[in-house]
Amino acid sequence: MAGEASLPLTGPQLGMWAAQRIDPDSPSLWTAEAVELEGPLDLAALDAAIRETLMACDALHMRYEADGEGVTQRLCESRSVALALEDYAGCDAPWDSAWRWMREDLLRPADLGRRPLFATALIRLGARRHLWYLRAHHIALDGFAYLLLIHRVAELYSAKVGGRDAAPARDWSLAPVAAEEARYRDSAAFAHSREFWRQRCAGIGEPVTLGRKCAPDDSARSSRLRLPAGEHLRWQSAARALGVDWSAWLIAAVFAWMRARSGADEISLGLLVMNRLGSAALSVPCMAMNVVPLRLRLQRQWSFAELARAVAAELRELRPHQRYNYEWLRQDLGLGDSHAQLYGPVLNLMPFDRGFVFDGLDSRAHPVSVGSVEDLDLTVSPLADGVRFDIEANPQAYDAAALQAHHRALLALMQAALADPSQRLDELDGACAREAA
Repeated sequence: MAGEASLPLTGPQLGMWAAQRIDPDSPSLWTAEAVELEGPLDLAALDAAIRETLMACDALHMRYEADGEGVTQRLCESRSVALALEDYAGCDAPWDSAWRWMREDLLRPADLGRRPLFATALIRLGARRHLWYLRAHHIALDGFAYLLLIHRVAELYSAKVGGRDAAPARDWSLAPVAAEEARYRDSAAFAHSREFWRQRCAGIGEPVTLGRKCAPDDSARSSRLRLPAGEHLRWQSAARALGVDWSAWLIAAVFAWMRARSGADEISLGLLVMNRLGSAALSVPCMAMNVVPLRLRLQRQWSFAELARAVAAELRELRPHQRYNYEWLRQDLGLGDSHAQLYGPVLNLMPFDRGFVFDGLDSRAHPVSVGSVEDLDLTVSPLADGVRFDIEANPQAYDAAALQAHHRALLALMQAALADPSQRLDELDGACAREAA
């Protein structure tokens, strides 16, 4: 690594470094996706597309080094991509066998200084059915970065099997991303946002959760649903009728659900924000996601419509400051060396994605791991063929029955809010309790 210049860590990377440092042997910060491919697969074309894409992604080939009280990152000189091959086509349950293999692979210890930050495999389920699996440490990739990589592999594969040239590769260097953040940290906007968050979080109490508070486990417990594609249109229509966007409507539903399930009025959620639009990270696969604390004191006499408008107003107030990284805020408040958080559940509202095309194949992405889960992580993603609506939980805090009950309750509350947004929050409490029983 001696020949490469080192780079400082960006705020999102620093958060993942700090989390790994608390428990150096924990595999909980691995993330993973699997792309299901059905049809006559050209193995050579896919192999070449995967290798070309992953070789070009600087974030996957970094090594992290403690530097006094700080840490730097440096490109590994001998970057390489090893594509493992697994074959479960002869098993009685190929999908289950492949899933067990992926879950076991996620238990490998991470070493940010000496070992690769990723692994990838092609898993054969049958003559015409395969999975392309990609595991990466959260310090390297966020959810949007996975989409960038999958789309590029699909683009390269389709060009190779079609006998045409693919679009030129983009520059996936991390240097412009780090330089842009350095300029931000020297700006008046940074200082203003720092003071905003310090005042906002002064005296904040222990966040409300629906399970016991404990350190994250090495893996997560999942409750996953695929809702009809028309459900997102219903949310959009309901939100427009209230004068808000669909994200504010959905966040309001999560606030109301938390109140109904906990009995508490002051709720704090963690809201994941991409922070990519208009930035150097817009088209670079890397870890750029931030999380901002979104806190409200709910009033039982509020209608759901009033709550949705209160959420929209809060989002407008936070938006100019959402670039200030959560790990910086944790350090400002003296929380940097602990698992203490300023929010309970984390909400990830992913932008609409129309999917990717592998020519001649049917393809679909499957989430395998979202990484470390402190309490609850909710992921909502409108897709071309439905809406992904998942909850990941810390298994030390939630058993399977409790998690499924919470999931049912949230869906029930959303249906009640769709039916009549003039209902008061205490009326929605009852609907939530009845349906979750």
